[in-house]
Amino acid sequence: MMLEREKFSVRAERCVMSASDAVANNVQAWLRAIAETLGRVSLKETFNHLSKQTGLTLGQVKRLWYGEWNVIPAYVFLAVANAYKSAISRAVAYADHQRAVYAALSKEWDDTWGDTFSSCAPTGSENGQSLPSTEQSD
Repeated sequence: MMLEREKFSVRAERCVMSASDAVANNVQAWLRAIAETLGRVSLKETFNHLSKQTGLTLGQVKRLWYGEWNVIPAYVFLAVANAYKSAISRAVAYADHQRAVYAALSKEWDDTWGDTFSSCAPTGSENGQSLPSTEQSD
């Protein structure tokens, strides 16, 4: 089964795609990438959000989403490209913010608790037992 899927992908890669098809696939991929930043929301909410982000009508967004346009006008392409760039920059800013919050919390934890949990490791001296030595004797 995996071999058939691999053959299909090879055939798809060898398929000659026109420029308009490539543009349509890129625009559809960009819209779906913008939608992924929204989290799990309904399609109606997704379409409304994409419409506000791109400045396109709901009908245009739906036609782009489902790949119904064979030829995409330049103004539509540019609107989606700008919305994609802004969504990516927002995602990068959010990731930087999350990284800074994590670093601050990690520093606060280290300052408060320090290395207190490393002393809780079993030494083996409880109950009169000793752990085997890791030193090698020659």
